[in-house]
Amino acid sequence: MGGPLLTPQNDTLGRTWENDAKYLHVNGSAVNYSVSPADIRYKSAVTPEVAPNWVYATAETMGDSNVPNGNFNITWVFPVDPNFTYFIRTHFCDIVSKSLNSLVFNVYINSDIAFPSMDLSSLTSDLSVPYYKDFVSNASSNSNTLTISVGPDSEADIPDAIMNGLEIMKVSNEARSLDGFLPVEILRPVSPSTKSKIGIIIGSIAGALAAVALVGLCCCCLVSQRSKTAHQGHTWLPLPLYGNSLTMTKMSTTSQKSGTASCISLTSSNLGRFFTFQEIMDATNKFDESLLLGVGGFGRVYKGHPRRWD
Repeated sequence: MGGPLLTPQNDTLGRTWENDAKYLHVNGSAVNYSVSPADIRYKSAVTPEVAPNWVYATAETMGDSNVPNGNFNITWVFPVDPNFTYFIRTHFCDIVSKSLNSLVFNVYINSDIAFPSMDLSSLTSDLSVPYYKDFVSNASSNSNTLTISVGPDSEADIPDAIMNGLEIMKVSNEARSLDGFLPVEILRPVSPSTKSKIGIIIGSIAGALAAVALVGLCCCCLVSQRSKTAHQGHTWLPLPLYGNSLTMTKMSTTSQKSGTASCISLTSSNLGRFFTFQEIMDATNKFDESLLLGVGGFGRVYKGHPRRWD
C-alpha cells in the first residue's frame, strides 16, 4: 500500500508486491506515506519472512475523499471467485503517529467490521513495529468482489486510518481444488490397500500380456516351420525315365552358414512305389484321350491299365 513494486529478489519468500493504486475504490481517498526501511523495528512476533521492511515502511493514509463527512473509509476492491473462501492477511505498522495511542481505526471486510478500534501502539507497545492480522472471508453478497476497508474509529482523537500491506489467497475447497469440484477423484489420496489392489491388477495384466506374447511367438515359429517344411515338400523333381528305383535324391542346396553344397536323401521305405516315366507312358497308352478321366488343378488325370501297375 502506497509503495513501489517489490520483486521476488526483494522479498525473503520470493513474493511479488504490487502497488495498490488500481484496486482503490476512490483514488483521492488515500495518500501515500513512507519512512526509511531502516526505521522498521522487527520484534519477535513478526520477522522479515512475514513481509519485507519495504512493505511496512510505506502506507496509505486517509486523504481527501471529496465528501462532507471526514469520517470516511479507504476501500480496496478485488475480483474473486464467489464459490471460494479467501485467506486475508492485513499488514500494519504505525509510521505516522508522533505518540502512542493516537491512532485508532476500524478494519472492515466487505460490509462487516473485522477488527474494531485497532490501536497499533497498544498491540506492539511501540511505534514503527510491524503487526499483521489474519481473516477468512467469502466474496461480498451477490458479487464477485472482495472489499477491504479501513476507517477512523468514532472515539479516536485524530480521525485517521492506515494500511501498509495486504495479501489475499484463495482457499482450496473440500475437493482440495482451486478450480471447481472436477479434480476430486484425482486429488484424493490413494490408500495402501488401493495401491495393493492396483499393483495386483497391473501385475495380472502384465502377466496376461506376456502369456499372449509367448503364445504368439510359438505360433509364429510353428507357422514358419510348417511353411519351410511345405516349401521343401513341394519341390518338383523330374521323374526317372527308366528304371524302377525306390531312391530319389533331392537337388543340392547351399548351406547358409558354410556356403557348401549338400545333398539330402529322400530314400524311405514309407514313400511307397515310384514309377518311371516309361511305365506311365505304357499304362496310359501314351496318354490316350480315351483314358482321360478329367482335368485337375495340377494337370490332366488318366485311367491306367490295371495290369500295367503290377
